[in-house]
Amino acid sequence: MYRKMAAGTFVPPDRINQLLRRSIMMLRTYLVSMGLLLFAASCSDNNDDTKPAPEPEDSTVVIETGVYTLANVAADTAATSSAAAKPFYYSLEDQRVVPASQVQTSNWDIVFTGTYNSSIYANNGTAQYSPGYGGPGKGGIYMVIDQQIDAGYYGGAGQVLKSIPARSLFDTAFARVKTVPVNDNEFKTNESIGLDYFSGSSSGWAYYDFYGTMFPDQPYDSVTHVCYNMPRTLVVRTAKGNYAKLIIYSIYKGAPEKPTRSYRPGFITFKYAIQKDGSKNLNIQ
Repeated sequence: MYRKMAAGTFVPPDRINQLLRRSIMMLRTYLVSMGLLLFAASCSDNNDDTKPAPEPEDSTVVIETGVYTLANVAADTAATSSAAAKPFYYSLEDQRVVPASQVQTSNWDIVFTGTYNSSIYANNGTAQYSPGYGGPGKGGIYMVIDQQIDAGYYGGAGQVLKSIPARSLFDTAFARVKTVPVNDNEFKTNESIGLDYFSGSSSGWAYYDFYGTMFPDQPYDSVTHVCYNMPRTLVVRTAKGNYAKLIIYSIYKGAPEKPTRSYRPGFITFKYAIQKDGSKNLNIQ
């Protein structure tokens, strides 16, 4: 308690200094106390309301030996029949799209290029005409034509399809490939596998109808330049040297069984099995 002093009362200088020091000490104590209260409140708010940002999770998907089905994987969705599509690089090993900047790496296994992304190359660094030339890729590609299955829907090279093959035939053809059917030197490394007799005499994994001959009774513009997939299995040696088998159901969005020009191309629906132990066993469930 401070004493009240009457007006005119003389206060010694020592007493004044003492009072000033006491006042300064009380002010310091008050400021320190307020600072501690504010800090405690801040810590409390942080603990109650604000959680630390979680560390980013590893987005890498580990693909084991197995069978995988992917629908509507986007390639060049702006592709037309009048020009080659932008190359679409894909890793069967990692099940992901690979940017073109990594073309000379072993990060991709197959590339879809050409009309409607229909020409498929393997990643081989020693093959001059492989897109992966100069890189470490060990890839190759081979197409299996099951004559028994083909006979049910196709009259043979240069002929129109007898009918659009049923989807069940794709799964049958895929299941029948239980091992790599050829020696390694029989894999294509410099060449692609493309559309059936599209611009030459080679067999392909899909039939391309230039002039709408499959459906001559339909409006011309709706059935010309349409790609009909065929149940032919592709065997792939990956860039890392493992083996896989692949069958493509459709290159159109929604994977229609009977596509027309009204369906958007550039959306690949396919199934593949990959063997990660280095063997040629493709009897994978």
